Order: sequence, then C-alpha cells, then structure tokens
Amino acid sequence: MARVAFIGLGTMGLPMARHLLRAGHDVIGLDLEPERMAALGGRTADSVAAAVGETEVAFTSLPDPEAVSRVVHEIAQSAPEAALFIDMSTGPPALARELARKLTGRGLDVLDAPVSGGPAGAVAASLTIMVGGSLAAFERAEPFLRLLGRPVHVGAAGAGQTAKLCNNLVAGVTMAALGEACAIAEREGIDAALLYELLTTSTGDSRVLRTRYPRAGVVDVHPSSNEYAPLFALDLLVKDLALALELADDSPVAAAALGEYRRAQAAGLGPLDYSAVYLVRSRPTDA
Repeated sequence: MARVAFIGLGTMGLPMARHLLRAGHDVIGLDLEPERMAALGGRTADSVAAAVGETEVAFTSLPDPEAVSRVVHEIAQSAPEAALFIDMSTGPPALARELARKLTGRGLDVLDAPVSGGPAGAVAASLTIMVGGSLAAFERAEPFLRLLGRPVHVGAAGAGQTAKLCNNLVAGVTMAALGEACAIAEREGIDAALLYELLTTSTGDSRVLRTRYPRAGVVDVHPSSNEYAPLFALDLLVKDLALALELADDSPVAAAALGEYRRAQAAGLGPLDYSAVYLVRSRPTDA
C-alpha cells in the first residue's frame, strides 16, 4: 500500500480520501478546518510540508486556482522526487500546464484530474475523472483513481481541465434554460410535477434536470426541495463558466447564462445550489 497525502477535505475531498483509506493506503489528511480532518478517521498533518514530506502520492481537492497555486508551491519544496501529484480541483488549463512544468522539473509526475458527479458521486466512488498529463503518469495513477470512480485519460497536461470546463459549460447553460422554462410554466399555471414528468420523457430531458429540478416539492432529494442546499454552489459554477469563457473566442450562449448566474449572485443566492438561478426568473421582485 502507498503513502498518500490528501489536501482539501471538503465536500468532495473527504469522501475521496476515505475511499483511499478504506482501500488500505496510509492516508494523511490536511484541511484548514480541524473538524474535517477529524472526520477523516486517519492520520492528519498540520502543514503541507508535513503532509507530503514522505508521500508517494499527493492529491489536492481545493476550491479555487489561487489555493491550488499556493499549495503546489509548498509541494514543490517538500515532496520527494518521483512522487505523483494529482490535482482534482477545477481550474484553468493554463495553470495546470504551468504547474506540470514546475513539478516535472523537480522530478514529480503530475496530473490534472477534475471530477464530475458531485458529492453523491464522491461518496459512491462513481465520479467521472477527466485526466490530463502523460500516459505514463496516468497509468501510475489509475489504480488510485479507480478507487474514486471512472478515470479517463483525455490528453496532455491541461486537457482534463478543458474537458471539465466544457462539461460545466453545458451543465450551466442547461440549468439556465431550465430555470427560464420552469418560470414560464409557473406563470402559465402548469403544475410543477406534471412539467417534470413531461420533460423527463421528452427531448428536454437531461441529467441536470434529473438531479436538480429547480421547482420545489417535486423530487424530495433535489436541492430545490431542501431550500436549495448546494450539491454544487452557484458561486462555483460562476467561476467555472468564467474560466470556460476565457477559453472561447466567442461563446454568446455561455455568456448569456453567466449573466443570469451573476444576477443570482447579486441577489444573494451564490452559496445556494446553482439550480437557484431559477429564482431570479420566478420571483424577480424577491430575488
């Protein structure tokens, strides 16, 4: 079994780290919140240097590119030569390529490996893992990644991040359109449950619809029926859509969707699930 450092024990990172621990790996966790480290049930560290000093594999699952950059700077100073670094955060492909150059220059294997599937996928180890980096590094990482879901080698450094941003562009645009459709149906007096039944059996069906229908009281486990408790926060989707737009020469549909999410942020909905974008259309005077 391997010595594994896992940095970032949030909604996604904690269940992933637990899967590695349960598989028998010697996992050492690190997070800014002591409660999250205690919840891991394994060894913990009080610094990046302590976490990665003797590690064979180092994972990060962090909320923004700035955090990734800070942690990688410390990893570059402390991780053993020939260690494997896997970043499962979502960020700019350019940053992934920059970090790969930095760490490979110090003898590490490096992968960008953002995931899709949300907290439920992290708990169930059914994530789709989009991996960028060398094929040799991917083959080395694959036994670890298979404990977390389905890893797919997309291409060179940064390719995993590009694929993830494309996915989130589609998801974000889909939800913005779904929110508008639900607001129209609501104004026209169409029953929320009936609309859900019609959409899920018609060409408007999607995984976005089936996991986060934005009208409350139809599907008990969806965020809208739980005060929009976030499976994926609207603030994070704004970050990802903005990153996707940076890659595009021209993307008017995604730009329009981003405008809707920013309206929702301005209305104070950023910490909620991104399906709360519906509220800026259904109750424009309140949201």
